[in-house]
Amino acid sequence: MSRFKTIKTIASTLTIAITLGFVVQYGESTPLISDEDTTSTYNKAPRSLMLSTNAHGQPVFGVPNVVTTPIDHAANLQHVVAVDVVYTELDTPKFGPILATPVTGCGTTFSARREPAAIVALSLVAPCNEGQSFVVSHSGMKIAARTDRNGRAIVKVPALVTDAHFEVWFDNILKATTSIFVPELRRYDRAVLQWMTDDNMRLHALESGAQIGEPGHVWSASLHSAQDTRAGRNGFVVYLGDSEADIPYQAEVYTFPEGQMNRDGGVDLRMGVTVTAHNCAREVDAMTIQTNAGQTLIETEITAQMPPCDQVGQVAMLRNKFSDLTIVSN
Repeated sequence: MSRFKTIKTIASTLTIAITLGFVVQYGESTPLISDEDTTSTYNKAPRSLMLSTNAHGQPVFGVPNVVTTPIDHAANLQHVVAVDVVYTELDTPKFGPILATPVTGCGTTFSARREPAAIVALSLVAPCNEGQSFVVSHSGMKIAARTDRNGRAIVKVPALVTDAHFEVWFDNILKATTSIFVPELRRYDRAVLQWMTDDNMRLHALESGAQIGEPGHVWSASLHSAQDTRAGRNGFVVYLGDSEADIPYQAEVYTFPEGQMNRDGGVDLRMGVTVTAHNCAREVDAMTIQTNAGQTLIETEITAQMPPCDQVGQVAMLRNKFSDLTIVSN
């Protein structure tokens, strides 16, 4: 009988507990929340409670006692070299300032005057650009030069068109322009070899069937002069530019009497390039400009394949880089 009473006692206890839980859950009414309490009630941070089990498999509430070890982040760092050591192209060229308003006393004066053989003497005065490189641009031809310690320079440029227009640039900023009429250019034809590298290029003209080194071989180191050309005897070559400028724009210009290239075999124009350890077995780039009496300009981008490196120190004489002078003159 005692065992039966014990079972009845347990059953009664469970029934009472279940009933009380039901009453507590469903018997209580939900509290009303006024509009004033809505913001403060719903903006409270939510709380969470973890349900876990102990070593005996019994459910317990709370945070389990888990021991964690912090990671040593400093030991996992990978040391690398600086970016500017790996990528050397970050050493960008220096850019000059662009002035929004002119500075007093820094005005640039740029003028031109005619000289014999259709050459134009350009006079530059830039008092705030002492000892600086600049570029003269004329009808596609660009020439590098440098001012003296007073910001002055004189550059003599063979005109390529009768209505000649010239521009002067400092640090890729246009500073001044000038124009002049050159009627004497109608008496001459001209050929230009232009490049912007440190390669040693030269323009060679072989007149009247001459060979290299003969009297009819005209280049910048020969004794042919502008006076000879004005007299109609032969042409002459002048070198222009600065090989040590920031951008070494250089050019050689060949001038000869207009309509005379057909005389006694015409003129064979060649491009001479010194073979160096930097350009051997590679291609070099340049540009040619040709004009007939200042009437038509022909600009041509050219690429020349250099000889192998066993010919370093020699001069490669490259042909067929200029248009036929007979066609240009006619």
